[in-house]
Amino acid sequence: MNAPLPATDVGIASLTDIQSPTVDGRNVTTGERHRRLVVLGETAERLGLDHIGIGEHHSPDFAVSSPAVVLAAIAARTSTIRLTSSVSTLSTLDPVRLYEDFATLDLVSAGRAEVTVGRSAYPDPFRLFGVPMEKYDAVFEEKLELFLRVRGTAHVTWRGRFRSGLDAAAVVPRAQQDPLPVWVGVGGTPESAERAGRLGLPMMLGYIGGPAERLAYLAARYRAAGEEAGTTDRLRLGLGVHFFATDSAANARDTYPYYREFLRPKSPNGGGFTVLPEQFEAGLGPHGHLLVGTPEHITEKALRLHEAIRFDRLQALVDWGGLPEDAVGSSLEHLGRTIAPALRDASHHAAPA
Repeated sequence: MNAPLPATDVGIASLTDIQSPTVDGRNVTTGERHRRLVVLGETAERLGLDHIGIGEHHSPDFAVSSPAVVLAAIAARTSTIRLTSSVSTLSTLDPVRLYEDFATLDLVSAGRAEVTVGRSAYPDPFRLFGVPMEKYDAVFEEKLELFLRVRGTAHVTWRGRFRSGLDAAAVVPRAQQDPLPVWVGVGGTPESAERAGRLGLPMMLGYIGGPAERLAYLAARYRAAGEEAGTTDRLRLGLGVHFFATDSAANARDTYPYYREFLRPKSPNGGGFTVLPEQFEAGLGPHGHLLVGTPEHITEKALRLHEAIRFDRLQALVDWGGLPEDAVGSSLEHLGRTIAPALRDASHHAAPA
């Protein structure tokens, strides 16, 4: 008889976008946005959620450029919830410094820190830190190799193309967890999924559109690469989704202006895209990508996604587009009290494929 799968890890994330004024006319300062993120972490822990992720961006459209600092503030007000970036833009960061920051977070949080690294979907950090975008993937691959080397040993000797070398360099402090957990954030590139599988790293797969079959394809490529490399026992699959739970389908549809504002391009050279009303409506449907609707509707969709790709972690992006604070709080209550227990129970009793 197959052993049951562990219960699914259910948590939240914020990309920390700032919409000011908001759709409903509120002005939100950067400082207020930061303080609300700390409250968000406290609320998530009170509701029994497993983790909180904070995004990293380097433009005026987002509040946070240093997730470790905000997560440390959350750590000071919590005791159990795990703390992760979502994601750290490793392509434009120094891997040594990134390790030091999250090792420090791990120590002050008594072993609750994680890092999720990614390549960045926005051009801003590449321009800001002088990293050539045309070497996008090569830079990320080299920096990931160095980051994992630093994670694995306190004294690092290393040579690369895009950073000065290291000779028995001491990297301190060391994280309380050994090793410090590292996830790889993947948007939709099969080669990125395969790389994560070969390295035996947990993978966070962002779901921002398209059919679930595409997710299943990427998950299969990830697991196949892990099996070939002999890393299957270290693989974990996370799924990041756009989330909002409310009491009625009508209330869910009313969030369209916030969602459009969240994703629309804010500057001529910035990232983003315009979501049309019919695209939003399709995303709300039974087979759409949006986990937006009543708790029953969301639970059904989440369970169908779990059946399709067998994810180990669900990360719900909860505070997008300038949604009112009380609406976000109510949505979190639905996630913690209804949706997360149903998901954990179903995954715990599922048999591995």
